[in-house]
Amino acid sequence: MKFIIVLTSFLSIATALESSGAEKRGTHLPKRAPRPDKVSGVEMRTLKYRTSIGAPTEQRSTATLARVPGVQRRVGAPQASDFFECTNPNPSPATADCKVVVDQVLSSSDDEFIIAANSCLVFSYQTCQAFFCSLCETLTTTSGFIGSQLDTVDALCVENGQAGTIVGEDAPQWDAGFTYAGQGLPTFDVC
Repeated sequence: MKFIIVLTSFLSIATALESSGAEKRGTHLPKRAPRPDKVSGVEMRTLKYRTSIGAPTEQRSTATLARVPGVQRRVGAPQASDFFECTNPNPSPATADCKVVVDQVLSSSDDEFIIAANSCLVFSYQTCQAFFCSLCETLTTTSGFIGSQLDTVDALCVENGQAGTIVGEDAPQWDAGFTYAGQGLPTFDVC
């Protein structure tokens, strides 16, 4: 009988302690997370950065192409017959806007893309429109390769106040470059 009285007393005390602890937990409000801060400056540039799919619309001759200088080639870039062309559109894309595009493409962690023949990936930011097109057949590439080619065109043309294109004539043929936002995308007959 003593055992039942001790057990009942113990359970009564445990229940009383639990109910008082539950009341304390019920009235305690969780800490509120701080609200996000407004971001300004360079970090805001990515908000207007856009990626889309397009098609080349402006036929150009390969006669105007020049070979990419060997000293300008990026380390690790495939050795191919790459040619480039700089143009003088009015207006021309802003260098700072094109650098945002290059940085965004290069920061894409080497994402893989499959691009259908005669199709383009288009990257836009303010005055700058970058593109990477498959000219003859469906191809597979990475954001690292696309970013490297755009970086080359940026160095050869955009930094000199021009738009430009680089063309890979070896299979699978492709072109990449910059135009002023909204302008047609160039294509070259290299198939």
